[in-house]
Amino acid sequence: MDELGRLLLLRDVVDAGGFSHAATKRGVSHSTVSKHVSALEQQLGVKLLNRTSRAMSLTEAGELVVACSRRVGESVDQLREQLDELRGEVVGELRVNSMLHVGRHLVQPAIERFVREFPRTNVQLVLDDGPLSFSRDGFDVAVRVGLHAEGSLTASKLMENEVCVVAARAFVERWGLCEHPTRLIDFPTIGYQTPEFDITVWSYIEDGEVRTIEVHPTCRVNNGNALLEFVASGLGIGYVSAFAARDGLRSGELVRLFPDIELPAFDSIFVLQSSGGYPSLKLKAFKRHLQDIARDVRGGDGSIEINDA
Repeated sequence: MDELGRLLLLRDVVDAGGFSHAATKRGVSHSTVSKHVSALEQQLGVKLLNRTSRAMSLTEAGELVVACSRRVGESVDQLREQLDELRGEVVGELRVNSMLHVGRHLVQPAIERFVREFPRTNVQLVLDDGPLSFSRDGFDVAVRVGLHAEGSLTASKLMENEVCVVAARAFVERWGLCEHPTRLIDFPTIGYQTPEFDITVWSYIEDGEVRTIEVHPTCRVNNGNALLEFVASGLGIGYVSAFAARDGLRSGELVRLFPDIELPAFDSIFVLQSSGGYPSLKLKAFKRHLQDIARDVRGGDGSIEINDA
């Protein structure tokens, strides 16, 4: 590895938060990364990192070198991507992060279209409802609900995240139609619960005022896809993202309750990417497919008539 390669490797070590993460990202061993960083220190004649068994920090010289390596890396990345664009090529790996239910209904369909169109690409999709560690885990793009992410990222809104209250048609036939949110306490419900969120207070808008009803779920789950599956099985009523319920509503498996009552939306869905460097051709192409899927989803709210319930 030459001096330029070692500069970029040092940048990766710092961005990833350690030798092990950088080694995983590069597909090499921890010892290989350590060897090349030590060689860079010898080449430059300065100590770049203070290392202990538990922590790592940059020296003053290290901060200067990393700043330089970032500028060099951005220039190299820009050059490569611009050359790809001149050749019209979309190639290479794309690392994508998404929350679980967003991934299933929006991101996975976009990946399927993307890979079919560009067979020289490969995609690694990580589905995770936990906190996002974009730089440390080396993602190219993330699709998340809300803007709870690193400040070094840029965000563009993909779509609004409208809410609907749904039940299985078989559930309605068995339990009867819940005609107003205030009656939800008389019906089994399915709740969403994580360490950060416990959505058991459901909101609706009536007479221009936001009102709430507290439900007491038959079952709580920390996965939006599992929640929707419980609802589809007839276990209870769910308060869910409209895009996730769309297919079930269109097929008639699910019915939309309170179609004439406005519900406050969840946080919007955003596409997040690094704020530095030149956006790659493959990233632009993938975002285009995401936008196409979002337009498809927004094409209809999936409401159906339930007069026969």
